[in-house]
Amino acid sequence: MIDIIGGFYEELCLYPQWNQFFGSGGRAAAALSKLDKIVFHTYAHRDTQFNLDYFSKIYDIEIDVQSSTENIKFEYYNSLSNPRIHTLNSPLVQQNQITLKAETVICYGMLEAPNPIIHADYVIFDPQSENDPSMIFNNGSIIKHLAVVLNVEEGQRYTGKIMVEDIAEYFFKQSNVLEILILKDGPFGAHVFYNNEHHHIGSYSTSHVFKIGSGDVFVSIFGYMWAKEKLPPLEAAKQASLATAHYCNSKVLPIDNNIFTNSLPTFSPIIVNKEIFNKTIYLAGPFFTMAERWLIEEAKYQLQKFGAKVFSPLHDVGYGEPNFVTQADLKGIDEADILYAVLDSYSLRIKL
Repeated sequence: MIDIIGGFYEELCLYPQWNQFFGSGGRAAAALSKLDKIVFHTYAHRDTQFNLDYFSKIYDIEIDVQSSTENIKFEYYNSLSNPRIHTLNSPLVQQNQITLKAETVICYGMLEAPNPIIHADYVIFDPQSENDPSMIFNNGSIIKHLAVVLNVEEGQRYTGKIMVEDIAEYFFKQSNVLEILILKDGPFGAHVFYNNEHHHIGSYSTSHVFKIGSGDVFVSIFGYMWAKEKLPPLEAAKQASLATAHYCNSKVLPIDNNIFTNSLPTFSPIIVNKEIFNKTIYLAGPFFTMAERWLIEEAKYQLQKFGAKVFSPLHDVGYGEPNFVTQADLKGIDEADILYAVLDSYSLRIKL
C-alpha cells in the first residue's frame, strides 16, 4: 500500500483542450492505481466533493479527505505555460495540517495547507513551489528513508545556489535523513544524487508533449520503484523518466506496468549536455496584430525556457526600413541552426 498526500484541483487548458480534476496528489494516485493499493489524503471543498468521489471510483482508490474552505483552480493557456491560479478566498486560507503514520508516503506540497507531519519508513517529497519551497525534513516529521524531488529552479531558489552540485551539497547538509536528491531539468533530464555520487539521466523523444503534471508522474513512479520495488535510485529514476514520456505523449493514466517490460511502444532516449547546448533558433512568424505578437512572445519565452538561444526578428531587428530589416533578417537566418515558423491561421503551400 502507498499513501499519497497532495492537492486535488481543477485544471483547465485552452490548447490542447483539457478540463480535468487532478492536482499533483490526484494525478499521482491515478498514475499508481494499477501498480499498488492507493490511499489518497487530500482536501476538498464542498463544491468539489462530488468530483473527488467520482475520481475515487474511476481509479479504485481509497480517499481520506478533509473538508476545506478553499476551492482552487489552475488555468493554462497551453500545456507549457505557467498557470493562473484561482482561489475562493483572497488571501488564501490555510487549512488544518495533516498528520499521518504509514509505511510508504509520496507527498506533494499544497497551496492550501502546510507540509504534513509524517512518521514513515519511506517518504518521497516534492515541495511543488518555485517561489517559496519549504521542506518536510524541518517540520517535525520522523522519516527513516527520505527522497526529495524538485526542479532545478526550485532548488536554486531554496538554496540560493546556481550549480546543481552546490544545490545538492546544501540539501544534504540540511538533513541527516535525506538519502536521495533528484533535480529535474526538463528536456535535459534529471540529476540524481545519492551515496556521495552524482548521476545524470536523459529524457525521451515523444511525438507529443503535454507538460501539465509531468513532474507529478515522475515523482510517483520513482517513489513506487524505489520504495516498493526496491530498485536502486538511478534505475528507479530511469523508469520514472520512461513513464513520464508515456504520459506526456498520451495524457493517459494510470501508468501501465507493461511499459516497463517493453511490451508497449518505447521512445528513443535523448542525452543533451546542457552546458554545451548552443543551438540558435530563428523564430519566424507575423507580428502585425496584438494576437500575433502575443503568440511570438509566448513561443520565444517557451523556447528559451528549454535552454535554446532564440533569434526573433521582432525582438532582435524590430521595425524599420525594408533594406535594413531584410539584411538583418537574412543574417539571422544564416547564423541559426533551426528555423521555427509560427504559422497560426496561415496555410503553407509547397509547389513540387
